[in-house]
Amino acid sequence: MKHKFSKYSNIALHYSIWMTTESGENVISDERMQLLIAIRQKGSLMAASEHMGISYRKAWGDLRATERLLGFSLIEKHRGGKDGGASLLTEEGIRLVEAYRLFRDEFQEAVSHVVRKFKKTIKEVGE
Repeated sequence: MKHKFSKYSNIALHYSIWMTTESGENVISDERMQLLIAIRQKGSLMAASEHMGISYRKAWGDLRATERLLGFSLIEKHRGGKDGGASLLTEEGIRLVEAYRLFRDEFQEAVSHVVRKFKKTIKEVGE
């Protein structure tokens, strides 16, 4: 009865991960992590916020809130000049991005395993 399983073969799981304080304040989310990655790639908060399609004000506010909750700086800002300003991730910021990337990879691997198990169970039940 392969056709019963095929009803479920196109199912995909979508999810979002975010980390909060015990009181529920957003510390790290996929969006905030993407902002840090974009800062690293683009070299400035302004370019990163434009790349992500969010306002500079929102990007700066989210970044400051995360730094406040973590208790350390994630970026170093260097004011303008003839070539404009720059934003660089601090060592702690780089470590956070790398640790989060590893965490996401591991989490995705676990989720993929659970989804395969779920689909296998559906197939077995339908036979």
